[in-house]
This record gives sequence, C-alpha cells and structure tokens, in this order.
Amino acid sequence: MAKLRSSIPDFTFTTTPKYRTCLERTVSAALPPDVSLKARNFARSTASSYWLLQKTTSQGPEWLTLRVATHPLWLENAQQLEIIWENPRDFKLLKDQLQRHLMISEMAPAFFRLNQIDLSTLKLLTELERHQLIWFIQMAPQIAEAHKHRRFDLATDFSRTFLMLGDRNNASHLLAKVISPDFHQKLAQYFGRNLLFSQFTRHQLLKLLPTNQWVQPIMAASAIPTDWRQTLELAYGSGFTRFCLNQIKNQQKRLKQTGKAPFR
Repeated sequence: MAKLRSSIPDFTFTTTPKYRTCLERTVSAALPPDVSLKARNFARSTASSYWLLQKTTSQGPEWLTLRVATHPLWLENAQQLEIIWENPRDFKLLKDQLQRHLMISEMAPAFFRLNQIDLSTLKLLTELERHQLIWFIQMAPQIAEAHKHRRFDLATDFSRTFLMLGDRNNASHLLAKVISPDFHQKLAQYFGRNLLFSQFTRHQLLKLLPTNQWVQPIMAASAIPTDWRQTLELAYGSGFTRFCLNQIKNQQKRLKQTGKAPFR
C-alpha cells in the first residue's frame, strides 16, 4: 500500500473487503433501472472510489464515471459525476446523496459515447501499453510540485504540457516528444473520463496509463474497427500513426533482445 501523506487522514479502514463490499452494494442499490455497474476502482491512500456505469441505448452503449470521494477531484473540466461524501463511515449519508444525485437530469452531462476514432485510439493505447510504452506529459513546475493540491485544468493546462511517449518502467528511457494537437486533446478527454489514470514521476513528468478496469469492459462491449490503423491516420495523420507503430516494432525488438515478452 502507498505510504499516506501526512496531510491525508488515515483511510486504511476503506481498504478492507468487507468495507468495499458494503460500498459496492450501496452504490449498486442506488442506480437507476436502466444503468448498470460494470467496473470499480479504489484509490490506495484516500477514500476515493470510481465506478464505471453503463446505459444501453438504441444507438449503442453509453458510459459514465461516478466518483465518490471526501474531496473534489484535482482535475477541472473532467467528465465525471462527482459526489462528495464527507464521512466515509456513514453509509446512510452516502445512500441519501446517491439517491439525490443519481437522476437523469444530473447524470446526463456525464455520460459519453465512443465513436470509431475513440475505439481505434483505445486500441492504440492498449497496444502501446502491451509493449510497455505509455504517454507522459511534462507539466509546469508549480503544478507538478503541488502534487494534486493545485487544480489542473484539462481544457487549458493540459494543452500547454509537452507530450511524450516512453517506457512505462523507466521515465528517462526512450522518451520521444510528440506534437499532435488532436491526439493531445483526446488524451485530456480520456483523462477526465478516468479512461487514463496518472502517476507522478521526476522532472515534472506525469505518467498517463490506461485504466484497464475501464478500458477492457468498454472494448469488450464495442466493435473495435478492423481498420483501426487507417482510422488513426485519418484522425491524427499518417506521420503520427507511423511513429507509434514504429515505436511498437522497435520495442518488440528490444524486449526480444532482453528476453522479455509483451504483456498479454
């Protein structure tokens, strides 16, 4: 378990199976009839929890990230439905808040639908990660050093960061700067939907890793385009797509030389 920072209360009681089972039952019982729970994700050092919800429509599945936490999310302009639960021991309070906030009028703006470009982009992200390649952003020092204690605006701050592709296990290895405004913006959107999660590292770098608890059920419920590479070329350009695929090929060779295999 991650070491708790002194500024954060001791929420270790929220990590027990009994507690999380009670929490899941409370969330599930409050969902509208046409909305189902598909995945959950628990923060390691706080009482924050994330819930992937699905609604089936005639146009296909729609998705929503529900965040239940004792404090507001550090990301501004994130597409999530957030419920602030000040006392994570009081399940009656949570039940009341869920019943009050899980209404169509309040949930509607948080739902998102994925198109062919989205599904092709998720395929790229998972292929890169399978070969131990992930995206990094280099943040402004004052934001990075605040370590989530300063708000980070996905609509403005994110676009000002430097975007890089590199080795997930070594932040100083294979880093390559990438300029692709449309893809950069897409990552910001995914980060705000919890399709990506973050890890701080040195030199003001922030790792952006696929939230597999979200990505896997979404991809399983969707038809990934067979021509996903061509879709990426149309969306982000042939240069960007060729660069990413070449990085995968080069990484395959490096992993083979070191006796390591790509992730399954």
